Amino acid sequence: NSPRARALIAAGNTGGLIRWARLERGWRQTDLGKATGYSASAVSRLETAERPATDLDMLKPFAAALVIPPGVLAAVLGVTPIQATTVATAERHAEPEEDPMKRRALLAAGLAVPLSMLNNLDESLALLPEPSSAPTPANLLADYRTARALFNAGAHARLVEMLPNLLATAEACAVSGEATDYARLAACYDLATEALSKIGRYGASRITADRSTTYSRLSGSPLAAAASARAFSIVLRHEGRTGTAQRVTLHAAAQVEATGLTTPAQAATFAQMLCTVAYAAAEAGDRDRALEMIGEAERAAALLPEPAAGPQSFTVTPASVTLYKVGVLWSLGDSG
Repeated sequence: NSPRARALIAAGNTGGLIRWARLERGWRQTDLGKATGYSASAVSRLETAERPATDLDMLKPFAAALVIPPGVLAAVLGVTPIQATTVATAERHAEPEEDPMKRRALLAAGLAVPLSMLNNLDESLALLPEPSSAPTPANLLADYRTARALFNAGAHARLVEMLPNLLATAEACAVSGEATDYARLAACYDLATEALSKIGRYGASRITADRSTTYSRLSGSPLAAAASARAFSIVLRHEGRTGTAQRVTLHAAAQVEATGLTTPAQAATFAQMLCTVAYAAAEAGDRDRALEMIGEAERAAALLPEPAAGPQSFTVTPASVTLYKVGVLWSLGDSG
């Protein structure tokens, strides 16, 4: 945020930024060379080059050694505009403030849902209403497909409006105590958790996540448990508990892997869980685990058949894993 930093960034003067950061640390060029594995002459060439350096693989170790924040490096390279940056000097325990775009999206999503609907959903979580139609598996599946389509389309108000009846129907269908009924019930609570997290109702999403975890365990299905763990990890990340989110997801992934991954559904779920772990690790700043997990997900997704038609818990393709990889790298500061 200093005038000098902004001037160097505006000029795209990568070498000048490196030199300034080095001098601020009181290092000689040989000191920086030792810290990065380059010779002092290479450091000198980098700092005094007439043309700005753009080799990201070379610049990243210099930025890391000099504690230049990733956002500043990206800005001087012209990848992103100048942003206010704070360098943490101790372990971060609290979740950072959400970026303005995400905050505006959450606000818009929340305002798009009438308060009366949100209050009705909160009331329903305390005391579920009677289902509006016969609680049969067929009716439940039809309602779930409609609700999932609304979520995918971003129709939050209509989805929140139908969630009380969806959950009531799923609860009524599970009175027999069959494993498949518990798995369907857990899936409905997973959808509720995702929707509530999307519109910023984190307190209610914790309730639905806890219920989904309970019902998925009762189902005995590793796939249901994996879906619940993924939804739960979203809640945990919003609470700033990224380490716990990783452990929950890794435990569920191990259970899925123990099935032998003999079906496409098991393999797809495993690949999705690896993506989730990778993203959670990236948000926690655990670079090694994030890159290891997204690499494993890429290898797992490459072996998957084409997605089958019809509803599935997870639909994973090499392309969707690549999109996760973009998110992982961005979160790690590798915006290039």
